[in-house]
Amino acid sequence: MAAIFSSPTCVEVIEAIQDHLPALYFAFSRGRTELLAEELGREWDFLTSGEKRTVRRMIQEAEENNPGLFGPRRQNLRRLLLQGIGYHHAGLSPLLKDLVERLYESRLVYVLFCTETFAVGVNFPAASTVFDACRKWDGQEFRPLLNREFFQMAGRAGRRGYDEVGRVFVRIDERFPEQTGFYREDEVEPVRGRLTISPNTVLSLLHWKTDAEIRRLLEKNLSVYQSNKESRQLRREVQKLEEKAAELARCFCPDRGRDCCELYRVKLRKELNQLKKSKHRNRSDIRQRRQEVQLLLQKARKKCRYKICLEASRKIRRLEERVHLLHKRLKQLDKHSRDYVREFENVWSLLEKLGYVQGRELLPRGKFALYVHVQEILVTELVFSGIILESPPVEAAAILAGVDYQPGRDEQVIPPPFSLERVEELRRFLLGSGVPEHFCVWSPLPAALAAAWYQGATFDQLLGMTNLQEGDIFSILRREIDLLRQIERAAGEDRALALLARELRRRLDRDEVAVVGV
Repeated sequence: MAAIFSSPTCVEVIEAIQDHLPALYFAFSRGRTELLAEELGREWDFLTSGEKRTVRRMIQEAEENNPGLFGPRRQNLRRLLLQGIGYHHAGLSPLLKDLVERLYESRLVYVLFCTETFAVGVNFPAASTVFDACRKWDGQEFRPLLNREFFQMAGRAGRRGYDEVGRVFVRIDERFPEQTGFYREDEVEPVRGRLTISPNTVLSLLHWKTDAEIRRLLEKNLSVYQSNKESRQLRREVQKLEEKAAELARCFCPDRGRDCCELYRVKLRKELNQLKKSKHRNRSDIRQRRQEVQLLLQKARKKCRYKICLEASRKIRRLEERVHLLHKRLKQLDKHSRDYVREFENVWSLLEKLGYVQGRELLPRGKFALYVHVQEILVTELVFSGIILESPPVEAAAILAGVDYQPGRDEQVIPPPFSLERVEELRRFLLGSGVPEHFCVWSPLPAALAAAWYQGATFDQLLGMTNLQEGDIFSILRREIDLLRQIERAAGEDRALALLARELRRRLDRDEVAVVGV
C-alpha cells in the first residue's frame, strides 16, 4: 500500500501511478465519480487510434440495439470512454453500466471512477485501486471506512497472470488525517446476522411453523448467537484484566494514600502544578488549597522502594482504561441486543388488532399479506380499502410506485394530474391505529413517473419530468413490477385484482425497463 500526501488532485494521482494502470478509482458519491472523470478527461487521453476505433464500434453497436442509450445527460460519458476513462455508479441505466463493464473487461478503460458497488458481486480486478478518501457518508454521519469495506475494494488490485502484486493507493485528506485509516486484515469486522421481524415474518411463522419451531428460531438465530458469544468473550477478558490488576495491587502497602506515600505525593505535586497554572490562582479557595498541599509535601516521605509501586500504578491505570472500553462495548451490545420474542409478540398483537389473524389463524387480510414481502400492511390496506380497484389503472400504477420509496434530499418530480389524498388519509389512519412508521413507508414522489410510463411515455420523456438519474427511475419501476407480481399471487380467487395487477405489470414491463428484468 502506498500513501500519496498533500491532497493531490486526481490528475496528479494518475500521473504518479501511470505505470500501474488500469486503475479502479473509488469515490463515495455519484457526483464525485463524474466530477473526477471530467477532471481527468481534460488532461489525459489513454487510447491509441486503433483502440478508439474499437471503442467507437462497441458504442455504435450498443446504440443500434438501444437507441438513445446515452441520452442528453450522458454525452460526456461517451466522450470520456473514447479517451479510455469511465465512471460507474447506481445512477446509470443498466445498459450503460453493461457497456462500461464490457469496455473495461476489454482493457479499453484505463481509469474507471466508481462507487463501492463496483467491488460487490462480479469480480473486476485492476492493476491498482485508488481511494479518493477513507471516510464516507453512511446516511447519518461521515465515518471512516471499516476494515471490511476497505479490503473489499482494495482486494480488486492485482490481476492473476498480469500483475505480480496489486497496488493500493490512498489519497490522504489533510483536513481529516486521523480518518485516513491504516487497515489490518486480521481486524476485519465479522459479518453480523440480522433477523427482521416484519408482518410477513410473523404471518409466515404462524402459518408454517409450530410454536416450538418459532421459539427456537427467535431465541437461537445467528444474531443472538453472535451477540451472546461476543458478550461472553468480553466478560472473560474483563475478568482476566481485573485479576491482573488485583495481582499488581499486591505490592501496595497499608500506607498507600497517606501523606508519607510517594504515590500520593506524586499526585499532590501534579495538583500543585495545576493550581499554580490555574487562571483563578489568586482566588482565596485556590490559595488555601495550594497552602494545604505545600504543607503536606513538607512532611517526611516513607523510606521505601516506591518505584515498584509507581510502575504498578501505571500498569493498573492502563488495565482500567482497557476495562472501561470493554464495559462500553458491553453496554452497546446490551443496548442493541434485541428481544426477538417480544418483537414477534408485539407485531402479532398488532396484526390481531388490525384483523389479520385470530390467535394463530390467518384471516383474509393475513392470507393476502402472507404473499406480500414489502410494506405488507400498507399494501394490504390499499387493496382491502378498495383504493387500488376503485382507482383508474393509471392512478393505481402511480400509487403503487410510491410503496416503500423514501425520497432523497433535493429529489424532484413534476406532480401527477390527479390527487393522491386517499392514500395519505389511509396512511394517517394506519399510523393513528398504532402501525409503526416503518410499516407504512410510501411517497407520492414517483407517482407521475409511473403514470407516464404506464401511458406509453418514452424514457427520455420521464427524464424530462425529474432530476432523478436513469438508474433511480429503473429501480422504481422494477420494484413496482416485482410488487405487482406479489399482488397477483396474493389475489388468489380475486380475479379482478389479479387481472388488474397483471395488466399493470404488462404495461410497465416494456422497452428499456424490460431489459433489466431479463
